[in-house]
Amino acid sequence: MPRISVNKQLYGRVLRIIRICAYLPVFYFIWKGHLELAAINVSIILITAWYLYFRVRQQDIEKPYYQLWLSFVEGIFAFAVMLCIFIRDSLIEDHEPEKMLAIGCVLFLTRVVSRTLYLLSMLREGKPPLTSGFWSRVSTLSINATMLVYVLNLEHYRLIFMGLSMLLMFASGVSFGYRYYRDPMHRKPLSISNQLTMSRIVLTPVFLWVFFYDNNLNYQDNSIIFKILALVMIVAFMVTDFLDGYLARKWGEVSTLGKYLDPFSDKISNMTVFLCFLASGYAPVWMVALIYFREASIETLRTLAAGEGVTMPARRSGKWKTAIQGAGILTILVGALPLADLIPYWNEIWEYLPYSVMGIITLVTVASGIDYFISGRDVLKRYV
Repeated sequence: MPRISVNKQLYGRVLRIIRICAYLPVFYFIWKGHLELAAINVSIILITAWYLYFRVRQQDIEKPYYQLWLSFVEGIFAFAVMLCIFIRDSLIEDHEPEKMLAIGCVLFLTRVVSRTLYLLSMLREGKPPLTSGFWSRVSTLSINATMLVYVLNLEHYRLIFMGLSMLLMFASGVSFGYRYYRDPMHRKPLSISNQLTMSRIVLTPVFLWVFFYDNNLNYQDNSIIFKILALVMIVAFMVTDFLDGYLARKWGEVSTLGKYLDPFSDKISNMTVFLCFLASGYAPVWMVALIYFREASIETLRTLAAGEGVTMPARRSGKWKTAIQGAGILTILVGALPLADLIPYWNEIWEYLPYSVMGIITLVTVASGIDYFISGRDVLKRYV
């Protein structure tokens, strides 16, 4: 590699590390209300992103695995900042968090997950992955700018920037799909089991719309029709979660993509539901934060293992965790139905039921995460 490329590569890595480090103080500044300091850090993130994408053009000279790692970490941090803002808004009295922000968080996390899965799939198969196109880079800059607007709490521009970011994410997805299906080297059919898994990701924003259909954070006030529809969608998520693995094994369609896509789709759909519960007062912030920390940590561990050529299979504790999360979600959604006329003292029971169920879910989720870290200690030793 020419010396100038090596220098640019090193320069680009330093900038990306600075960009990642700039995320860390943002969380503290948001919670402490230091909006100006948080905005300075987000501005640094935005400027370095523009410089890396359009001046250094790091993706053209960076090694694919480094590109995968750095992009994944940046994406998770950016999602965490937007999630932090959503939680902050949820805690403010007489302030309803925007549904647009919640939908944007889900779409952005889906984008990060999909891109990571694609890169992993192509690199594991020894194929050169498609580089980020113009619309992808512009959408990333738009997301950073939207983050800045939300950090500063500019009420009149929040919806405008979030809407623009969503449109650009859609444009980047269409652009990528066009380039992907034009290139026979990358194109391959998606199995039935993987299509079922993808359906959970696609339908997750629809569940979000159904849950908040009445534009009221109090889910109890929602129409009975949409309460039943939300319940049906959760049952569909659970059925497809069972079928995708069963059909993959039965039809011999078990793939590396499916092994990563299945847990990713579970986390996207379940975390969206937990965010809905948080907004409706069915779960406290610390429980949802612990669940998110566990899920993000385990996916980071899986990505580290993939970088070493190791596939971490689903553990029994993980399957129990998924089953208990699904059962808990169903319990809360069923409990939100008008049951007071059918079950004596139901209103008194309901006062404690959601927090109790979420407490059990949180305990099992954290215990499962500890089990995964113990089983993955050999992978961690290579990095620590």
